[in-house]
Amino acid sequence: MHTTAAVTSFLFAAPVLIVLVASLKSSTFLDFSWAPQDWTLRNYREVLGDPLFPRYVANSFLVGGVVTGLTVLVDLLAAYAFAKLRFVGRDKIFALLLATMMLPFSATLVPVYLIVAKLGMVDTYPGMVVPALAAPFGVFLLRQFIRGIPDSLLESARIDGASELRIFASVILPLCRQPMAVLAIFTFVGSWNSFLWPLLIAQSPEMRTLTVGIATTNTQFTQNIGGTTAVAVLSLLPMAVLFLAFQRYFIRGVLAGALKA
Repeated sequence: MHTTAAVTSFLFAAPVLIVLVASLKSSTFLDFSWAPQDWTLRNYREVLGDPLFPRYVANSFLVGGVVTGLTVLVDLLAAYAFAKLRFVGRDKIFALLLATMMLPFSATLVPVYLIVAKLGMVDTYPGMVVPALAAPFGVFLLRQFIRGIPDSLLESARIDGASELRIFASVILPLCRQPMAVLAIFTFVGSWNSFLWPLLIAQSPEMRTLTVGIATTNTQFTQNIGGTTAVAVLSLLPMAVLFLAFQRYFIRGVLAGALKA
């Protein structure tokens, strides 16, 4: 059992280790060795000295933070409506929402881009943020949790004269902190690693996110493997810090969802 876990962990960690070692070398990627003789931090100094690198990082944090906050709020409101409110066609609308999860992003890429272009949001922050706010998975995740909240709590609040918005803010929101943390982590990581959509929308270098900046480090005529791997390692650090900081909330949220499912 332990051997299987160790082998599986190594298989997942090996690509990251290869990138880390390659970022500390001055030779080419094809001359890879686990213990190179030419250790250097030159690649990191060049990357950190690039005037556009801080802008890439700032764009990734800005887009990821806004997308995460708005997605969690919108998904929580929708999940509350689907779980606790009664309206015509609720179950059919929810089934249709879940069906959209089966559509690949490439199938909706062109229509969404045309809509964004018609609205004049190409090469803007709203153009990168707004299309990412619809997250059926988040609605499903939060709805499953909210369904486990006793209806007696909501009925007591209604008897006391609380509105639906007050019930949402005072009852639902405090009880959903753990699944919200899980959704926030998933959403931020997905936004941070998003590549195709920011590549289409961010047409100027100043609007690029970090993932797009990594891809554009290499061109057809220039191959900077050391710089690319150094940027890749630096892009992993915020995700590692995020997971370590919210690890207990993530595990509790996943376990809570599993127990209520």
